[in-house]
Amino acid sequence: MSRAHHSKGLHHNLHHTAAAADASGWVESISEMTEEDPATALLVGSPPANTSTSSMKHAAAVKAAATGSSAGLADSHSGPAGSAVTGKANGLGGVSVEGTKLTPDQEFNACLEHALGVMMAEVTAVGEVMLEVGAPHGWGPTKLNQQQLQQVLGRMRAVADAGEADVLLLREGSTQIAAEGGIVIACSADVAVRRRAGEGRSPMEVRVAVIGNVDSGKSTLVGVLTRSILDDGRGLARGKVFKHGHEQSTGRTSSIGQHNLCIDSQGNILNDGQFRNNNCGDYVKHASKVVTLVDLAGHEKYFRTTAYGLTGHMPDYACLIVGANMGVVGMCKEHLGVALALKVPVFFVITKVDICPEHVLKNTVQSLASILKKPGVRKKPYLVRGHDEVLTAARNITTDSLAPIFLTSAVTGKGLDLVRMFYSLLPARHRWVEAQAQAAEFIIDETFGVPGVGTVVAGTVKRGVISPNTPLLLGPDIGDGSFKAASIKSIHYKRLPVGQVVAGQTAALALKKVKRAQVRKGMVLVDERLHPAASWEFDADIAILTHSTTIQPRYQAVIHCEIIRQAARVVAMDQERLRSGDRACVRFRFLQRPEYVTAGTRFVFREGRTKGIGVVVGSEHDSGTTKPSKTEATAAAAGAVDHATSNGHAHKLNEPSALVNGGDVHPDAAAAPAVTADTTSATVVKPQSIS
Repeated sequence: MSRAHHSKGLHHNLHHTAAAADASGWVESISEMTEEDPATALLVGSPPANTSTSSMKHAAAVKAAATGSSAGLADSHSGPAGSAVTGKANGLGGVSVEGTKLTPDQEFNACLEHALGVMMAEVTAVGEVMLEVGAPHGWGPTKLNQQQLQQVLGRMRAVADAGEADVLLLREGSTQIAAEGGIVIACSADVAVRRRAGEGRSPMEVRVAVIGNVDSGKSTLVGVLTRSILDDGRGLARGKVFKHGHEQSTGRTSSIGQHNLCIDSQGNILNDGQFRNNNCGDYVKHASKVVTLVDLAGHEKYFRTTAYGLTGHMPDYACLIVGANMGVVGMCKEHLGVALALKVPVFFVITKVDICPEHVLKNTVQSLASILKKPGVRKKPYLVRGHDEVLTAARNITTDSLAPIFLTSAVTGKGLDLVRMFYSLLPARHRWVEAQAQAAEFIIDETFGVPGVGTVVAGTVKRGVISPNTPLLLGPDIGDGSFKAASIKSIHYKRLPVGQVVAGQTAALALKKVKRAQVRKGMVLVDERLHPAASWEFDADIAILTHSTTIQPRYQAVIHCEIIRQAARVVAMDQERLRSGDRACVRFRFLQRPEYVTAGTRFVFREGRTKGIGVVVGSEHDSGTTKPSKTEATAAAAGAVDHATSNGHAHKLNEPSALVNGGDVHPDAAAAPAVTADTTSATVVKPQSIS
């Protein structure tokens, strides 16, 4: 009896049914892909830019007027038009003006002042920056002796203090560099510069989705980090972050929870034992950086909720929790596969190392490393055991090729200091400052009815700046798919009343004269200058990760595209049929209601054991979208068209689409009017094909 129970417990992954399910899992589908598969190109894509490097290169190009550009920041750039002085970069990152020979001290000072200007421009724009001072291809002057290094650090502190920022010295070291006179000892330092908290300055926000198998310790780790306590091994920490009573009784998360880790400009964690979600505003107003931990469910029956959290909450990173005594099994693989498909950088935290035998822990780490090394994943496992490894992991996490692994225990506290330091140094993956200049767009992932306030919507500012009384359009409407005028009454950021929120931040907005029944998850608030329109159909570049047979027109799957979660049907594609590993351009049609989709958005779709990824190319309202090709029309005629229409003619893709749900006319399609000319709304109800 005990042996049978054991076989269903620790070794349930060896069961035939489970093995069959694993064969078509997300991780298995991705890891088995090869370079020859057409889907690999879409899966791999381009790695996200490192904000602390690429953005500084851009800033260096802008500021290279009279001083040229530093070799550690960018290649040489010409000055702006009208500049009478041209600069030339040298190997030290310094400058020599044409026709004028600078002394070594002048060259050193010119290079330093230029680098300081670039540094503060980046801190002002982003909020923080990590620098390698004195490194051969790092920031500012190179080949520094100890006295010069201290001079540079002192100058950095003075400039940062004047700009209301702090300099955090992370590490000092030295290395041997070949020079003209022989080998020299060059001193270097790793430094983080972070803007201080202040009135009217929003903290930098980084979102981390916490995922993993059921009972692996996700909520426990979140509770330990945000409450600054240790767990008692019986659910003390997780009980402080659960939202519902049934979660307390079962010990399993069933909803999406957001918990904040507040960090000041010196890198200190502000959370203490008195921290609660209802008083987090008192901590946020003193924080320079806020790490939002999105706690997701691990049980298989809540996978739809977890997928919604990974897409709709737009996490910068994913923290995959692995139980040391459980290994990489079950939903742990599924969650990892979805994160890889969405191109979200992943780092790993192995928990419960205090109760795990050494040989079992070793097998868990080895099995995780073997998955990461497979061709479809192509990540380098990097075991973090000290502060130096933390710096390396934080600096390279955005390259999407490094997979840091932490060994922790929520009971003894082992490894938690390294995890906290890593969270403190995590850079923002997106350069939101560039999106702030665009027209506003706010995606809604939750709705509330607050007594005395009215309707409140929560979500993420995708672009632009939103302030009270900002006129926006709310839609697509639940009834007719239109966009209607709405105004913002007040704004809360992390339970703190604020005057505005900017791109990259989560917020709660109180709406004027909008009923709770008029809003739902999946709607958006957009600037009227964007002329938004809801779409029944959209084109996408997709890749099939796994499918048992072939995919043809009329195939249906559930689309997870940011806050959109709806079934859609394939109405046309540029190939006759698709199999596992294939890539194609496909036209999807929503089955329930039109949605607001934007080009360039990455999504996943699933149906049973079928799994795929895609990127939105355009919607039916994009003016640049071309008409379907002959292959698409042929495919639609073969599978997406009802040949037994009453008038005897087949439906064509350049005509309004009428066939939904097995050939029946959608009720909205039959009764809905065309696009109205109302200046306060952009009503799009009648389904159309892309033309």
